[in-house]
Amino acid sequence: MLETKSLVNSIKDMAIRSSHQRITSKNALVKNIFEFLRRQTDLQCELLLLCTDDGLILSFSALDLDCDISGYIISIDSLRSHQNGPLLHNGLKEYIIISPNQQELVPIINSLLKDIDALLRIFDASENHNQYLLNYLDSVQNSISLYDKDANLLFANNNFCKYLQIDDRDSVIGMHIRDIMNRAEIKAYSMENNSDHLKMLDVLKNGEEVLDWEVKLESQKTPNVVQLASNDMYPVIDKNGEVEGMVEISRSHQQNMKRTRKILGLSAEYSFDDIIGSSPSIRKTIRQAKEFANSPFNFLITGESGVGKELFVQSIHNYSTRKKGPFVALNCASFPEGLIESELFGYVSGAFTGASKKGQIGKFELADGGTLFLDEIGELPYHFQAKLLRVLETWAITRIGSSQQIPINVRLIAATNRDLNEMISEGLFRQDLYYRLAVLNIEIPPLRKRGEDILLLADAFLNQSLSPNKDNLKTLDIDAQRTLLEYDWPGNVRELRNVINRTTILSKSNIITRDILEASMHSKGYMLKHSTSEAPEDRLNKRRMEIDASYVNLLKEALDITNGNKKQAAELLGISRKTFYRMLEKYN
Repeated sequence: MLETKSLVNSIKDMAIRSSHQRITSKNALVKNIFEFLRRQTDLQCELLLLCTDDGLILSFSALDLDCDISGYIISIDSLRSHQNGPLLHNGLKEYIIISPNQQELVPIINSLLKDIDALLRIFDASENHNQYLLNYLDSVQNSISLYDKDANLLFANNNFCKYLQIDDRDSVIGMHIRDIMNRAEIKAYSMENNSDHLKMLDVLKNGEEVLDWEVKLESQKTPNVVQLASNDMYPVIDKNGEVEGMVEISRSHQQNMKRTRKILGLSAEYSFDDIIGSSPSIRKTIRQAKEFANSPFNFLITGESGVGKELFVQSIHNYSTRKKGPFVALNCASFPEGLIESELFGYVSGAFTGASKKGQIGKFELADGGTLFLDEIGELPYHFQAKLLRVLETWAITRIGSSQQIPINVRLIAATNRDLNEMISEGLFRQDLYYRLAVLNIEIPPLRKRGEDILLLADAFLNQSLSPNKDNLKTLDIDAQRTLLEYDWPGNVRELRNVINRTTILSKSNIITRDILEASMHSKGYMLKHSTSEAPEDRLNKRRMEIDASYVNLLKEALDITNGNKKQAAELLGISRKTFYRMLEKYN
């Protein structure tokens, strides 16, 4: 007994409190197995010590001695050379059992070692299987986390840790989600109601799954850093129907955008190489567009209907540094006034009657990192123009039904075939919005001003109309070519393409004659240039008179509806009284 006490005291003297080692889950398991089996075998020993092979004491017991130095570190080499000669049992990988030098204890401890080793082999096999599964979860780009019924973290994959800026995953296992977020100095706000209440707590309480719950994450360390995410939360129900935990899968806003863009096919197909023409005017326009392509400023592209504005816009996008980003196009004339805002800005669930339960991503968000093309910008409702102007000033949008601002990084290109300056003078377009849109301006020449390109374009359209076997190539005879050159092409390139496509169908021969071409054009109501003697100026003046007559009718209708009340008529038209009086004076 005296020798044992001497050995124990020596161990106590050489033990040093561990400041850098901690009890791992496997160490804790080995300790529990060791102590359980020791009790089961009723092993009575004056001294019994379990430690790791580097000296970390996991379990310490000594008869008639009231002390516990578990968690301390001892020198294994010093024990080997101790004068009392303790036995070091090395039957376990990474672990050592230490006992007094008593031969009668050796068979019992060897049996103990075998039992521990057998149980550890089962544990290692299970751990390897679990690690195999966890490695798969770590490879997932979405954030995956598991919680118990009290919202304490049970598991988190690598993306979750990256998501919440966690360097040591093990350090947060077992922590409450709010403590984890406080430690990371991150706050989450619902995109629906701007509340910082965690929706997962409702899932754990009610046991009902929640899908596509959108949140905004704000870093308190770097206030300007904002992340948007969409979360799916699934309760885990036990056999008694009680909630015992939850699984949460989070997708970054950028991942959502990529998935949606892929589904919608938001990409630009054309480049400058697809623009056909050798005329000085079109080559000059292409050079100018290339020079502007990599500037950060907004574009305004003007030109008559059918000149190929979207072709230029897509070419600009693919020539710019944003070519790997999305290309999103919206025709402003295609949507009723009440829908244009939701199309551009999106909305949250329940924002208005008929709104999707999942909400909707707007075109500005879809175009984040790329180009947004607003065609026919002149058709934009006057009341909405101020909202668009605000976006161009702040580069942030707010979905309908939400108060959360979402920052966007978009290059805006607008196009119109209308005279915006005239619309400004008539109070139909905001001057401040015009200046925001027209930082850079490109005007695409009409086809009649690039006559050298007409036959080139016609040949290209003829080739495009070939059947897959390419055995029916059709060509224009001299008279047909002359007919194309004599025509004004008010519908520009679009009209030329339509005429050529129609002609290839009507012509039974591979040689397209003037008669076939004229028949095709007349059947669609087109009028050849040589069939009229009106000068271009007279034709344009006639169109202007038609427009003036339309405005006169509009003013008369508004005054008729309001029984002559000019203030109400101006409000009905969505213009100021000053503008209304100016229009009355202009149109007499």
